[in-house]
Order: sequence, then structure tokens, then C-alpha cells
Amino acid sequence: MQQSAFPSTHATWLRTLVGDSVAAAQREIAAERARIAVMERYAEPLAVFVRGSSLSRLGEPAEIVNGFFASRLSDARFLEGWSSSGMRFRRWLMNGILFYGQGLARDRSRAQQRGGSVEPGALDRREGVHASGEEDYERAWSLAVVREATDRAEQELLAEGRSVDFDIFRRHAVDGQPYAAFAREVGRSESQCAGATRLVAQRVRAKLAELLVEEGVPERELDDEIARVRGML
Repeated sequence: MQQSAFPSTHATWLRTLVGDSVAAAQREIAAERARIAVMERYAEPLAVFVRGSSLSRLGEPAEIVNGFFASRLSDARFLEGWSSSGMRFRRWLMNGILFYGQGLARDRSRAQQRGGSVEPGALDRREGVHASGEEDYERAWSLAVVREATDRAEQELLAEGRSVDFDIFRRHAVDGQPYAAFAREVGRSESQCAGATRLVAQRVRAKLAELLVEEGVPERELDDEIARVRGML
């Protein structure tokens, strides 16, 4: 996985997308990388949200998400609105796709005077016995950022020549194998394997914190947000 397209804070990332004090050619390259990173991180969580909300009445979730990305990620006003909103980026996108869906419904209502159209007012989050689209979205987003944080930690450890440490972490923390099952194979004692797992877990947590800052989480709230992500999973 290539290095993150995002700088360390969401404000500087936003300036990259909107375009402040950067040569036009460089700005567009950086902005395109950032847009791709957003789509990679959010395509599945937003599709999950669409499937669990009344937006699903408008068509295939992937098509709705792709249309939303094409419409909004190139619009500086949309991104500037997030910068001034104080909202988490994931919440801004969730609200944004709801408004996008309302626009689609209005367009269809104008095109079809009778039957089959979806009224904009009907596009509210569904209630019921199942988890709401919003809850599913939060869970899918949590999984996406933890995966991305783990990928970043792995790449960093590989660059440091510590691939064995990550392999130990993967076998124990991800695959659920006890240290005794593979310690001899990797040339470590069980206590050394436990130490490697703690090291990698700390790296993953640090990368998760970086991602959350990129998403607009204030540093003072990182511990609570990390705990919330863990709770969602």
C-alpha cells in the first residue's frame, strides 16, 4: 500500500483538495490522490449505508455511491463546508449522500409525473428491528479504518526489516493462533512473541490515531474515539 495521500491534519488535507498556494499541476495530482484515497476508504461503508437506508429505493448502492463521489469530491464548496462544519468527515459524507439522494429523487419526480418516483421527503433513515443503516455504516467504517491502520503499520514494519514481528501479530491477533503453535517456527520464545504482538498493536493504534485525526477528530478526543471504534467491532 502506498503512503497516505493525506497530510497529518484534516485542515491541510482539505487545502490540498480545494487548492491553496500550490502550483496547479501539483495541486491536481495531490487532489486526485486524495480523492482516490477517500473512495477506497468510503466506497464500501457508504454502500452499506445506502443498503440499510431508504436510499436503496433509488437503485444499486454501488452506482449511487459512485455518482455521489463524482458529484461531490470535485466540488470545492462541498469540502469547504466540511471544513467549517466541525463534523467528523464520515458524518459529513453520510449526510452528503442523503442530500444527494434527495436530489436524485427530485430529478426523477420531475421526469416522471406519475407513479414510480421516490419523493424526496421519503428519504429518511429506516427504523425497525434490524440495525439501522447508520449503525451499519459506522461499523463498516470502523472496519475500514482499522484495516487501513493495520496496512500502514505493516508497511512501516516491513520497511524497518521487522516482517517477523508483523507475522507474529497476524498469526496471534488476527488468526487466533496461540504462541506455542508457531514460536519455534519463527525462532522466538513465547514471551518474545507476546512482546512482538504488543509492539505491533501499539503501531496499529498509532496509525489508527493518525487516520482519525485525518477524519477530523481532535487529538483530545482520540482515546474516546479509538475506544468507540473498538466497541463497534
